[in-house]
Amino acid sequence: MPYFIFLNDRIVEEAEGRLSTLDRGFLYGDGLFETFRTYTKKPFRLEDRITRLSNSAKTLDIPFRFTIQQIKEIIDQLIVRNNLEDAYVRMTLSRGFGSNDFIQTGNCAPTFAIHTKPLVVYPASLYKTGVPLITSSIRKSVTCPLSSHKTLNFLTNYLIKKDAVKKGFHDALVLNTNSHVAECAVSNIFIVEKNSVITPSLKANILPGITRKIILELCKENNIHASEELFSIKRVLRADEVFITNSLMEVMPVSKIDTQSIGRLIPGAITKLLHDKYKALTNKTE
Repeated sequence: MPYFIFLNDRIVEEAEGRLSTLDRGFLYGDGLFETFRTYTKKPFRLEDRITRLSNSAKTLDIPFRFTIQQIKEIIDQLIVRNNLEDAYVRMTLSRGFGSNDFIQTGNCAPTFAIHTKPLVVYPASLYKTGVPLITSSIRKSVTCPLSSHKTLNFLTNYLIKKDAVKKGFHDALVLNTNSHVAECAVSNIFIVEKNSVITPSLKANILPGITRKIILELCKENNIHASEELFSIKRVLRADEVFITNSLMEVMPVSKIDTQSIGRLIPGAITKLLHDKYKALTNKTE
């Protein structure tokens, strides 16, 4: 059965998709991406994701001309053509082909692709037992201009995650060069202290996750005090609850960091409440 993708201006079979070997995404990782999922064939919080992609493209001076409605229609068509229900979606934007110079001069022809694949969900048992994290030895620079953008330069995240998995952990907690807690390789992190939710401030030079944003909204809607702060690993280890978020795992409790167990109950009350509220929100997706 053929598998269909969107590439630049049309839907084609994946085997027919062709990229130039001079595409700057291939040569330099000069581009951006977004990954998310659908619920009953509908992309969740698509507007937020396209806004983030569009804002990053504008900052990095990469042309991006697609509207939210256009992308929604493309995803709808791909889900039908690929016979999908719950789907993993990836949008990839590169600067594409332009001049052969390292510093781009003149116009470029950006490459934009959308892939939809069957969604592989996390085992339900993990939401009851939690996942372990290890503290990474790799630090996130507080001056790196790319940290707040989801760029194709993703090798550092790959190495951090690979090392964590090799050592038997789900993901790794990353500190920045000021020794503040930043994020995990592929997720944002939250701690709970006496029914208050705290997550690293954007000043820690982190990716402004969409699920992170939704959790802060849910806290406000449910009268849970929430704040964005700069804090050290010691505060995480003392927390009553810790959980991590991204658009594929949603809200995942953390059971252990390095060798230290977290909290007395997995999932904790606040983590479970926010997990349930998030699930209820996705069920309302239009």
